[in-house]
Amino acid sequence: SFRIRVVDTVTPRLAVPSPLTVEATRPTGAQVEFQAMANDLVDRRPRVTCTPASGSTFPLGATTVRCSARDASGNRADASFAVTVVDTTPPALSLPENRTVQATSTKGAAVTYAASATDIVDGAVFPSCAPPSGSTFPVGATTVTCSARDTRGNQSISERAFKFLDR
Repeated sequence: SFRIRVVDTVTPRLAVPSPLTVEATRPTGAQVEFQAMANDLVDRRPRVTCTPASGSTFPLGATTVRCSARDASGNRADASFAVTVVDTTPPALSLPENRTVQATSTKGAAVTYAASATDIVDGAVFPSCAPPSGSTFPVGATTVTCSARDTRGNQSISERAFKFLDR
């Protein structure tokens, strides 16, 4: 008589996503969901683990995700893929509504206004406006153009009209 011992020495087949590029949704990056799967000739459900795990917050830039699959016999397969978090969203400008102002002299009127901007990643961003708040605006219509740029160079531009009535 003799014995036959059947062993499993074949590693699982591990499938990971292709490289992912996702838009930042907060200052710390973006929460990224992905799926890595494995199958095996013997083990119906090989254990798959990835670091960082699906659902983690990934920082701006490229991060390598390393995954492994291990079957019940201890065979292991490894794979990796890149997750790149980018910021291509420009800041959101908040400008006053168009308005009409009474002229205070033949030159028009000095007008102050408040403009602000917020960026998903950078938070508050200082907008630049022309003509600036506090300038003397002539009688007639003047368009104020404001822009805001985040630290990655994404820019928003918006305009508002101010009309001045003759005294």
